[in-house]
Amino acid sequence: MKQEKRECIIEALREKGHRLTSQRKLILDVILEDECCSCKEIHYKVIKKDPTIGIATVYRMVNTLEELGAIDRKNLYHVSIESLEEDICPQIVLVDEKQIIQLDKAEWYWMLLDSLKYRGYLKDECISIVIKKESRKK
Repeated sequence: MKQEKRECIIEALREKGHRLTSQRKLILDVILEDECCSCKEIHYKVIKKDPTIGIATVYRMVNTLEELGAIDRKNLYHVSIESLEEDICPQIVLVDEKQIIQLDKAEWYWMLLDSLKYRGYLKDECISIVIKKESRKK
């Protein structure tokens, strides 16, 4: 799964015209391996593997990944590659043949989070929502 995310992010970076150096790939690998809390933590882990990587390189790569939508700084650098798939909007709930509920991402997040807390699955943890697009077979 991490390899698929890695390849998807690399492809998206190339499509946007970004160079993919070995240092940038290493930074991406560290982010995918460990859910880091800050650029400093990412840098600390990266320099164990390549001491030539500077903190500025880490900040630039994190900014690039955030602009791309691959990571979310507010969510402790959790990888959110699914957000690169822009064609999954709108998100709907098909209640029955007559009722369709359309929700934006924030509504999905809060409804699911509240439901999971109510049922006792979560206490104060953060969650990430992945909405998978599937084609309907007729």
